[in-house]
Parts: sequence; structure tokens; C-alpha cells
Amino acid sequence: MQYLNNKKARGLTALSLVLVLLLATAGTVSAAEFPKGETIPAGQTIDDDVLISGENVAVDGTVNGVLLATGQTVTLNGTVNGDAFLMAERVIVAESAVVDGNLFVGAADVVVNGTVTGTVFGGSASMILGGTADVGRNFFYGGFSLEAEQGSAIAKDLFSGTYQSILSGDIARDLKVGAAAVVLNGNVGRNATIEVGDVEAQDNPTQWMQFNPYMNQYVSEVINPGILVSEGASIGGELTYTSSVDMTGALEDVTSGSVIYQTPVPAASSSAKGYSMDQVRPFDRDFGGAFVRASVMQTARNLLKLMAVGALILWLLRKPFMDIVDAAYKQPMKAMGWGFIIIAVGLLAALIVPLVFLMIGVLIGFISLGSLLYVWFGIAGTALTLAAMLFFFAIFTISKIVAAYMFGKWIMKAVFKEETEKVWLNLLIGVFLYTLLRAIPFIGWLAGLAATLIGSGAFWLALPSKK
Repeated sequence: MQYLNNKKARGLTALSLVLVLLLATAGTVSAAEFPKGETIPAGQTIDDDVLISGENVAVDGTVNGVLLATGQTVTLNGTVNGDAFLMAERVIVAESAVVDGNLFVGAADVVVNGTVTGTVFGGSASMILGGTADVGRNFFYGGFSLEAEQGSAIAKDLFSGTYQSILSGDIARDLKVGAAAVVLNGNVGRNATIEVGDVEAQDNPTQWMQFNPYMNQYVSEVINPGILVSEGASIGGELTYTSSVDMTGALEDVTSGSVIYQTPVPAASSSAKGYSMDQVRPFDRDFGGAFVRASVMQTARNLLKLMAVGALILWLLRKPFMDIVDAAYKQPMKAMGWGFIIIAVGLLAALIVPLVFLMIGVLIGFISLGSLLYVWFGIAGTALTLAAMLFFFAIFTISKIVAAYMFGKWIMKAVFKEETEKVWLNLLIGVFLYTLLRAIPFIGWLAGLAATLIGSGAFWLALPSKK
């Protein structure tokens, strides 16, 4: 779809997700309080930074410091006199909640009804800014669906990159949104920039989304591409919009300033790399900045990938995964040695097995006069390919998650003296620290190599026959 090619929308989405993932996890090392259980009850006050995790976390009391909460569901009903970092499948900031600082939230489903005196940074499949929500500064969001209900208030600017944005609340200053579908029912105090791109790119662009089993859990309605503005909406300043459909007449009725219409740039033009003879190619003086930005984005992608795969493994295969981690935790050097052997044998097999497979196929074809070639190259070849893919995925991805989790477990026990193992926290801290080490020039590849060797060898040490 055209909206996926929108550079500004992608940039806003990436910015929000990077801030959610990197800034949220940065508070873990400085947290000083680790409450037992999953609840901070009403009436309890903690005068320190707090790190709490569990299946269903509820913060009903007062935290005078930074709050980091992780779990399957995180509910904030109390007061945080500092920044709040909330990461879960579902995050609820209730009407009674007050965050006297900034709110960083990363989840599949987010509902905010409380008060945030600072800025909100959000990344999710769905976010609802409820009718009682009050944001004291700016609002940054990247995800699939953003809905700001009537009565919600943002004291400064709103920036978002989404598939759909349904905006019925009040934005005191500027609105900048890149999406496929935008519904404006509320008020914008100053200027608005809306980019929806080519809204006629597909006959039924939402069909696949309507039946997506994952998205349907969090997004009740998927709206069609385009800009829809109600009579009650208002824009106090200038409106600049980019769309394949000219709606200037309807938009002038709700805009106090001028309306600037822009047509979307064709993808072929924006992606062209060539220069004609009469053009002078500008010298890129921001090479260092571009390199840093690329490194940050790569680190964020690695963090997101490892966290997503690790969470899926803990959800579906927690017991065997824990057995593998325990094997590496008890004998890390032995695991590293076995990892070297496994990788060496695996790479050697990757060179030899295809040749042997091809030779056997030729022999089978000669004996059967070609009648069994379909079975051999079709079924057996598919099985062999899947086995190879699984092997390399385990070696170069799961092994890093094993090593990162082991490192996070050691940090929690050795540094924070945690006796009870907190699964999600171990994963979060371990993956975060691993991605930071991996991003360091020159020594990052050593961290990656060590993690791969330890994690790969742990598979062998954890085999039942070895016990």
C-alpha cells in the first residue's frame, strides 16, 4: 500500500518504537525497589525507583520515583511522581492514575484515561486515548490504530505514524499524522499536516486486515483509506494534506487558515537513484550522522526481534527453554566449547549434505526411471530444507536469546540479589544489555560470537541423554 511508502509515517513510527524500547528499558538498572508480588496496594508509598513484573501487575499506590512495570497485563491506578515505563500485552492507565512525568508505553493494546503531566511515547497495535485522558505536553505514537476519544486533551503537539488515526479530542497546537486513513472529529489549535497517500491503490485494501486473527483481538474496526472530517471538527491554522483525492472544498469549511493540497509522489520517482549529466550530485556532509542513525535503528530492530522471539518461546516452550538456559548457566565455558563444535559440524554438513542429497537423487532417478524423483526432491527436499532453516535459526537467533536470558538471570542474582526468578525481567534485561554490547564497534562481534557459542552448546548440554 502507498501509505507504507510514506517516509514521514515510517519515520514517526520508528521514532516512537525506538523511544519506547530503548528509553523504557534504560530505567531497569537504576531501579532500587523490587516489590514482592504483582501489586503495589492503595495507600502504600515507595520513595524510590520501582521495578515490578508479573502476569497481572497492578500499581494502586504511590511511587515517588521512576516506575518500570512489565507483564502480561499492567494496570496503573495510582500516582507516579516520575517517569513511567510500562510494557505488556495490555496496558491500562486508569482515570484515577497520575503520572507526574513522561509516559513510555509499549504493548499490543493500550488504553490511557488518566493524567500525564509530561509527554507520552507509545508503540502498539492499538491505542485508545480515553475521554478523560489529559496529556500535559506532546504525544508521539507509532502503531496500527490510534483513537483519541472526545474529551481527551493534548496540551501541545500530536505526531503519529499509523494505518488509521481517529482523532475526536482536542490538540492545543499542531497535528502531524502520516496514515492510510484519518478521521478528524476534534479540534486542532494551530496547524495540521495530514498525509494519506494514494487512497485508491487497491480495490479493497482492508480485506486482509479484517480477518487477521492477531489484529482482530485489539482493533474492533478497520476503516477505509482516505480523509474524513466531520462538521464539528476545527483547525485553527493552516492545513497541508497529501492525498490522491482532492478534498479541498470540504476541508476549507473546518480550517481557519489556508488549505494546501499536495498529490502523492510516485514510488518510482522517490526511489530513483540515478543522475543525469547536467545534474550535480550533492555531497553528503552528514555521513557520520547517517551512520549513527542507521546503527540506532539496527540496534532497535535487533532488540525488537529478540524480545518478540524470546516472548514467543517463553509462552509456548518455557520448560525446555529453561532447561537449556540452566545448562548454559551452570557450565558456560563447556557450553561455549560444545557450541564451537556444533557450529563447525553444522557448517561442514551444509556443504556436504546437499551434494550427497543430489547424488542420491540421481541414483534414485536412474533406478526408478524418474518415477520417484518427485518424492525425493519434493517431499524429502522440503523436509531437508526445513531442517536446515530450523538449525540455522536455532544457531543464529535462539542461541543469542538463550545467552541473553542467562546473562539477565545472572545480573538479577549477582547484582540485585533477587532470589525469586522473574522470567520476563530476566529476558528484558538480558536482551537489552546484549543488544547494547552488540552495537559497540569492534567488540560487538565478540559479544555476538560468545552468545552464539554459549547458546548453541547449551542445546547439547540440555539433551536428556546427557543427564
